[in-house]
Amino acid sequence: MAEDLYSTEATSSRGSVRIDGRGDLAYAVGEPGDGTADPLNPERLYAAALATCLHQSLTIAATSLGVETGESVVTVRVTLAARGDGGYELRAAVEVYLPGASTDSLYDAVTREALRLCPLVGDKVAVTLDRERGLALQNHRGPADPGQN
Repeated sequence: MAEDLYSTEATSSRGSVRIDGRGDLAYAVGEPGDGTADPLNPERLYAAALATCLHQSLTIAATSLGVETGESVVTVRVTLAARGDGGYELRAAVEVYLPGASTDSLYDAVTREALRLCPLVGDKVAVTLDRERGLALQNHRGPADPGQN
């Protein structure tokens, strides 16, 4: 079993999200692809999280291989796509600028290791539903977000 290093919690309700119980970050509620110009939609937040995670993983991987990362940049483009079954899926395209990698093979080794290390890549994020907690919240009397009490 893996050793827990860090945990955080976010609660989304009525057009805002509260992270670790601190403040509300407002976001527009709309249909996917409706053109809502909001900086805090889930796709943008995921792109920011993935770019940050990959950049940290890149730094770890590069350091282990003796590659300088001072000027490195990771850019992530996230696309929300409609599936034929009525559901949605996310795709992410990653660009890595790593001027410290002196050869293509070193660049490939560092980026491959960074992708392996980053827990937000692929199917590495285990998502479980806490049914009992959800049902307890369902039966809660008061504000829709119990964290607002």
